[in-house]
Amino acid sequence: MIKLGAVPFLNVRPLVFPLEERLVRNDFELVYEVPSSLSELLFEKKVDLGLIPVAELLKRNYRVIPRISISSNGKVDSVILLSKKSIGEIETVAVDLRSQSSASLLRIILEIFNTANPTYIHRNPDDNFLDGVDAGMFIGNAGLRIRYSPPIGYEVIDLGDVWSKETGLPFVYAVYAVAEGVRLGENLGALEMAKVMGLKRLEKIAKISSEKINLSEDICYKYLTERIDYDLGDKEMEGIKAFRDLLSKVDSSIKSWDLKFYEK
Repeated sequence: MIKLGAVPFLNVRPLVFPLEERLVRNDFELVYEVPSSLSELLFEKKVDLGLIPVAELLKRNYRVIPRISISSNGKVDSVILLSKKSIGEIETVAVDLRSQSSASLLRIILEIFNTANPTYIHRNPDDNFLDGVDAGMFIGNAGLRIRYSPPIGYEVIDLGDVWSKETGLPFVYAVYAVAEGVRLGENLGALEMAKVMGLKRLEKIAKISSEKINLSEDICYKYLTERIDYDLGDKEMEGIKAFRDLLSKVDSSIKSWDLKFYEK
């Protein structure tokens, strides 16, 4: 079996639902972890490939599965900043410990696009997340829920929307990366077919997921059809390169990097 790591978020469901249900023949054992932990599992080769944050990809020498990503072009709804202050006046911000690409995106938006210099406080996403800070960043299913039911007194800032307005490009949150030495064989085709089949079943996926994550079926369906993109084409590649270039200005660990695609 080939261990495939994924995150337990709604945006991933179209890519993995057909694999789980064996609608596509495959040899995958699915392992679910939050983005930060999944990155470590792949680095330690405890999974063979993983849908990892692009911020992690920029630091490692992984090969990438072509034509598949988790991305958005404009509003994303699930990567949001709740703020009591205008974005350029934020001094303290809570950041979800589980995040990597989104946390890096937040730094670009605050420090480069708005010339702010906040203190980042990394926390677990619990009921005390916003205590004593000006703002807090939420991701995944929690971000999606809060987007539609924000607490009183906070402005909701969609980070995907800010990125696309500033750059004119999509933002790529995650891609499939393959550990060194792993051979997927026919399972490469299974990943591609799962994407095709999953995108044909968005209504069913939205219905099943809505019950599990406590969101309406309409919100889930809108999210999957109008907010999340699953391609990795030229525009998405431009988005990754722009992200790398901007992130290198605030993160010295980001060096020159060339995307390497996995070849069967």
